[in-house]
Amino acid sequence: MNIVNIRTTEVTERFDEQENYRGAVLRLSKNFGADKLGFHVEVIDPKNFSAPYHYHTGEEEMFLVLEGEAIVRCNDKFHKVVEGDLLFYKTGPDNPHNMFNHTDKPFKFLAISNSGVEDNCHYPDSKKTLTAEGVTQNGVKVDYYKDEEDPAKYWPEYALRGEV
Repeated sequence: MNIVNIRTTEVTERFDEQENYRGAVLRLSKNFGADKLGFHVEVIDPKNFSAPYHYHTGEEEMFLVLEGEAIVRCNDKFHKVVEGDLLFYKTGPDNPHNMFNHTDKPFKFLAISNSGVEDNCHYPDSKKTLTAEGVTQNGVKVDYYKDEEDPAKYWPEYALRGEV
C-alpha cells in the first residue's frame, strides 16, 4: 500500500521548458508503480496553460480541482472551474480540452486516467498527432509545441481574462 497526502506534499518537479506551459508535477502513479492507472498532481503557474488543446483516442481523463481556479476550454466552449470541481473527458474528437490559469495564484489539480491502453493524442488547433512514434503534422515529425507556442491565439480575450 502507498499513501501520500496531496494537500501537504509539495509539488516540486518543475516543467519550464516552454513559455506559456509552466508549472510543476508530482508523479504519483510512477512513484507508486501503478500499471493500469495514471495519476498525478499538477500545478499550473499563473497566466499559463495546462497543455496544448487535445483529445485522446484511448485514454479517458478526470481532473479534481484542489486549489485555485482556471478556465477550461472544451469543444471550443469556455467554463470557469474552482476548488472541488470534478471534470471528466471521454475519448474522441468531441472532447478536446485544455486549461488556462487566468489568475495570479497557482492552480492545482489531481489528474487521473486509464493507462496501458493504445492511445493517440490529437491536437485540433495545430493539426498534430502524438503516437508511440512521436509527434507528426501532415506526416512530418515536428516538435510537440509546434504551432502552439502561443496558445492564447486560439482563445477569445474574455476567456483569457476569466470572464466566462
